[in-house]
Amino acid sequence: MITNETVLLKDLISLLKSYLEDLSDVTDSPDKQFAYGEKTAYAECLEILSHWDKAKKYGISFDVGKSFPL
Repeated sequence: MITNETVLLKDLISLLKSYLEDLSDVTDSPDKQFAYGEKTAYAECLEILSHWDKAKKYGISFDVGKSFPL
């Protein structure tokens, strides 16, 4: 059964992955502190969601830290 929560979580996961892909070249340098903070926050959110028992079903079937290294 598809619920509003299911759609929301799928969209959130997709959005987090998209943001992390956009920020893939950002490093922890003095001139990129805000962008690096964003990257860290998005990765942490995705990492938390990866512990969900249905994570694989909704698109987190990978090691977040390896796919989006900080």
